[in-house]
Amino acid sequence: MDREAIDIELTAEERALILRYGYPFDGIKKSLNACRDSKGIETVPIDTFELERLIGDLSISVNDMEGGALQHRLLDLCDRLEAAERYGNGQLDWI
Repeated sequence: MDREAIDIELTAEERALILRYGYPFDGIKKSLNACRDSKGIETVPIDTFELERLIGDLSISVNDMEGGALQHRLLDLCDRLEAAERYGNGQLDWI
């Protein structure tokens, strides 16, 4: 059964944060690693089921932190991914 995927535009920093703190599924990890050397914005298709799990994993990482700039960057990323999940639009300039 094929599930819907959302094309999500991610900055180099966001991609690095997902790899480090999101514990992505293999499909997401493969897509992120394919554009690892890019410093620009890249579009990564993420299955809706995997996106839901990714948001949860990032949220756990956020909750395990004591505050600071990294926690705020992860919170911003979670907010953006949640909006993409809710509205089906992963463009950076959409919101």
